[in-house]
Formats: sequence, C-alpha cells, structure tokens
Amino acid sequence: MTTVSSKYSEEQIAAFRRRFAEVSCAQLADSASEFTNPLALPLVPRNGRPRVCGPVFPVTTSDDMLPCLQALAETPPGWVIFIHNEISPSEGLAGDIYVASAEVQRLGGIVVNGAVRDLEALADIPVPVFSTEVNFVSARTTDVLAEAVPDTVDVAGCRLAPGDWIFGDEDGFLLLPESHVSAVLAAGAVLREREDRLRRTMRERQRTLADLTGLDEFIAGSGPLKFNP
Repeated sequence: MTTVSSKYSEEQIAAFRRRFAEVSCAQLADSASEFTNPLALPLVPRNGRPRVCGPVFPVTTSDDMLPCLQALAETPPGWVIFIHNEISPSEGLAGDIYVASAEVQRLGGIVVNGAVRDLEALADIPVPVFSTEVNFVSARTTDVLAEAVPDTVDVAGCRLAPGDWIFGDEDGFLLLPESHVSAVLAAGAVLREREDRLRRTMRERQRTLADLTGLDEFIAGSGPLKFNP
C-alpha cells in the first residue's frame, strides 16, 4: 500500500471540520483569495450532507472500479477520496456498499467527478457524497491496477495533489494547501463576524447597503465607496 501523510491527525482534521461548519467557501475565498483555488465542477451533494472538508486522496479511473477500490483501501481516516473519471458520461463509481465501507473506515467524504448510484440507500450513511453525475449502471471492475494511488489529478484548471485540502458546501468547492488551512479558516471566521455585524446593523438601524457603502456620496464624487456600519 502507498503511504501518505498529513501534518494533522484524525482528531485535528475533525476539529477543522467543526470550524468549517461555521464559515462558507465564499467567506474562505473572499478572505484569502491568494491561497484558495476554486474547483469549477458541477458537484452536487447526493445524500443530504452538503458540506465536506479534509485532506484529499485523488485517484484517476476510466470507468473502472478497480482504481476506486484501491483508493478506498488506502485512504486514511478523515481524508476525502476524490475520484476523477476520464470517461464521460460516467458509469456508477460509488454506491451504498462503497460508501458504507468509507463510513467504517471513518473517511471524511467522497467526491466523484463522474457518477454515483444508490441515492436512496446513501441517505442513511453519514459520509458526505458529492458527484457530477448519477447512473444506476455500475462501472466494470478490471484486473488492471491503477498506475498511481493516490494520484495527482488535473481537472477543471486545478491540480489536486495528495494531502491538499478540499472544501465544499452549497456554493461550490475550493482547494488550498495544507500549510494554510488553519490561517484561512481563521480569516474566514473574522470575515463571517464582520458580515454578521453588517447584517445586524442593517436590521437594527434600518440601514441599506447603499447607506453602508456610501454609494450616494461615491456617485456624487464626494466620498469613497466603502462599508460604514
């Protein structure tokens, strides 16, 4: 088996997941755009769990279950499997049995650039599952082993290397280096608090966004465009 490592333990990964529950991908991107990289894939949550984060364990396949099984066997607890199918449209690459094993292995999530299946059964499994497609037809399983597990995957203009962090929520997905996870989450929390204050100001003082930004003064040429809660 391939050995992968993270500077963070399973417990620390879980702690970061709890911190991510308090912020959004949009806030992470807005607060630290120089460190975050949007992953522009049409990923949809398939079992009612719309948030995922953790170190990523990428694997490449061509409508073949064997690389997916290899990745499942080797992904460490807390990590997120990322399956990149080179074939489109995709056959089903993860279903209820696959995800049930991920639960037993305490994995952080499964993200498939391709198809999953068994959505009704997946709803009872707490591991977040995302995919770009759904297909009840299961992919074949060959006897040809993957060249690399984990693999470095180039997809949607992004390079996913093993151990990079992936974050996903209702707004979309982003990637960032492992070394910046804590700092970016902290920056996102600061922005969240600022945005919360702005919303409270608007409601409590009945002030509009135009008021807060000084829009009228800016248009008139008598002031800068800025927030002024």
